[in-house]
Amino acid sequence: MSKTNKIYWFEGVTEKGVKALLNDENSKYRWLRPQRNRRILVLLMAFGLVLTAMCSYWPSLKTNLDLSDGAARTIFSVTAVFVIFAVLGGYSFLRISVRSIADAPDELLDERQIKVRNASFRYAYLAMGFVVLVLLLAMFFGPELNIFQPEGNDGSYLMIATLFAFAFMPSMVLAWRERDI
Repeated sequence: MSKTNKIYWFEGVTEKGVKALLNDENSKYRWLRPQRNRRILVLLMAFGLVLTAMCSYWPSLKTNLDLSDGAARTIFSVTAVFVIFAVLGGYSFLRISVRSIADAPDELLDERQIKVRNASFRYAYLAMGFVVLVLLLAMFFGPELNIFQPEGNDGSYLMIATLFAFAFMPSMVLAWRERDI
């Protein structure tokens, strides 16, 4: 075993980090491993991504909920920061629950894990085709969105949710499909 910790820049992982997740049976994370708990985590992640995307429509929601400006800014700021950090924290739990198989390079996985990972990527990007279709329909038929504008509906949160979904979807599919990890 080499003394160096090789960094896989494209995958965003290190050799020691992936090997630790693949081989470690740490009892602290045992509750994340059952399929039922992983599926609950996937549903929570999907809900978090929807909430992140809905932040783009906050001005329309604020008008419909009849909130004052001071209260609205405070509610929006706290909610947006909480939702984004909750989604990122959920993703770290998701990576631990699938032992980072979706993010690991080929040379650190065995043949079965590579096959499972590649199948998860295939289904993830098929699912992302439908997600992008739904987001495009929301942009066309929903309230008007502007990117990085101080007034009106800000489409940047929709863009952030889409980027998160592309990054998280392989691990989400792997967590949902695999019985034992």
